Amino acid sequence: MRINHNISSLTTQGAIFRINREMSKSLEKLSTGLRINRASDDAAGLGVSENLRTQVRGIGQAMKNTQDFVSLLQIAEGALNEMSDIMQRMRELVVQAKNDTYTQTERNYMGDEFLALFDELDRISRVTNFNGMRLFATRETTQPDTDPKTALDAGDIWDDPADGVFGANDNGAATHFNMMVGQNYSDNDAAAYNGALSSFDKTAENLVTIQLGQMDTNGLFFTEANGGGVARTFLVGPTGAINAFFNSGVGPSLNRWGPTVQTKLQTLLELIDGEQPSYGLATDIGSGTNATGIERVSKMRAYIGAMVNRLEHNMNNLIEAEATQQSAESLIRDVDFAVETSNFTKNTILTQTATSMLAQANVNPMSVLSLLQ
Repeated sequence: MRINHNISSLTTQGAIFRINREMSKSLEKLSTGLRINRASDDAAGLGVSENLRTQVRGIGQAMKNTQDFVSLLQIAEGALNEMSDIMQRMRELVVQAKNDTYTQTERNYMGDEFLALFDELDRISRVTNFNGMRLFATRETTQPDTDPKTALDAGDIWDDPADGVFGANDNGAATHFNMMVGQNYSDNDAAAYNGALSSFDKTAENLVTIQLGQMDTNGLFFTEANGGGVARTFLVGPTGAINAFFNSGVGPSLNRWGPTVQTKLQTLLELIDGEQPSYGLATDIGSGTNATGIERVSKMRAYIGAMVNRLEHNMNNLIEAEATQQSAESLIRDVDFAVETSNFTKNTILTQTATSMLAQANVNPMSVLSLLQ
């Protein structure tokens, strides 16, 4: 019998130390709900779960971006809806004015209302914005008789992409917005970026570029003077007035639209309907290439509607992706309470038994005293 070294006690102390360490880990896991609280718990699992967490948080932000994207398009749609109503009323006025039961006096009244609605179309296109950013490209108010591509307000961010809303031959400009609708920025996204236009083409995986066409009266009533190579012009110049189309006696500068008030009104009606005007034009106008009037508004609204539907499907996909990737992260990182409570109960029992055995081990050397009696 030896008393200098109590091996049984040392062995029991080591067991208690290990059990207490495991109990501390169990308490931490049960209190945090996480199986991995530090890299030492599972280094490989931590790396995988961090990658999954990155994707989950990226998807969450992509969902917010998509919702903002939809909000922007809804604002544009609201403005276009009102423009459509205005142009329907403008068409009514032109049809009414073509009726010869009205004298020039009544036609002048109609022209005044037409002019007011014409100006309102410009105002709506200028003030429609999202977060202070103008949505539609608009002309400089001091240069209404020049090419719309070179007569934009300084605040417009515009481009003229070949795959624009109205086709490559459209004479109007377009604003564009790049929207991050995915959670990553891939090599394909980088390759899809057009530095000259600051936009992304259709091969981009996580970004979408939307284009909102020029919707002011320069775009809605665009036309071109007779003769090849003649500079593009609009219905009226800096000193003209749209209501002059309702008056047969207004100056020779409008004669290119026809010799009578009926031919001038016919030009307005055809442009509002998006058709090729019959007077004073060469080619390249109307529904063939350059959408005007109600047709232009309808095309823009159809594009917006298609984009909103696309974004809704993108949102559904993001919701599903977020749920599945969150589930994958949870399986790796979260604690299984059934397993961990079982481990905690086991360690609690072992702590009690080991403590009891330590007490017994410390008593055993005292039996040496019986030999000294």
